[in-house]
Amino acid sequence: MAKHVRSRRPSPLYWLALFFFALVFLVSGGLLLHRLWQDSRVQADFETLEQQILPAPADTAAGADNTDRFAAITAMNPDFIGWISIEDTGVSFPVMYSPDRPDFYLRHNFSGEYSDSGTPYLDAACTLTDQQRSNNLIIYGHNMKTGTIFGPLTEYKKPETYRDHPIVRLDTLYGDGAYEVFAAFAIDVVEDPDFAYNTYVDMDEAAFASFVSQVKARSDVDSGITPVYGDELLTLSTCEYSSPNGRYVVCARRLADGAEGTGDLDS
Repeated sequence: MAKHVRSRRPSPLYWLALFFFALVFLVSGGLLLHRLWQDSRVQADFETLEQQILPAPADTAAGADNTDRFAAITAMNPDFIGWISIEDTGVSFPVMYSPDRPDFYLRHNFSGEYSDSGTPYLDAACTLTDQQRSNNLIIYGHNMKTGTIFGPLTEYKKPETYRDHPIVRLDTLYGDGAYEVFAAFAIDVVEDPDFAYNTYVDMDEAAFASFVSQVKARSDVDSGITPVYGDELLTLSTCEYSSPNGRYVVCARRLADGAEGTGDLDS
């Protein structure tokens, strides 16, 4: 006679583990959905803000100030200094400047309320007025885990991104500006402390040459462009997650009003 084999019931420990992993899955999924929802709201707020910018008059002279165009935005927050954009990348944001509160907008939105996303802002050491401007304008922005704010900058690791998006626009209260990307690189600010890229602000000729040499040597972008002393530079900085203290940095030089970019876009 064949023996009857009784099936073993799962132990209480099995059910406990199953419950634990299901809970972790649900919580993680909920947090992700919350982050996506939060980031979509932040993006919508920036898009609403962008709608407050008036179109430039057709007869506006090159280099004319943008006081009237940006009047509605500056009325909402006088820390607003300009608008940065890279066409067809999702980068289109206000730039804030609060030298008396250097990193305030790292964790605050345009309205000054606490926000994990923050708002892109100009380094407090920089000068940007109608009379004077630093020869390297450094702007910081978050790279959110969902890829928003300055997240698209890390795509400059790919040659096709540089080829398709070589121009960064920074239109400030004091006039419009187009900048051509000449270098982009990742750096771990703890493991590689010898090049403090964000301290090169008001550079003399030697410091300018050193900065350009170092960023080009590290660059993922082969632009064929070497800025010369007297050029105005724009440096964009965001987080980069391949190392614990990683940053991704995109460097561009300002084009003369009406000039075309000169980089090797086929490289």
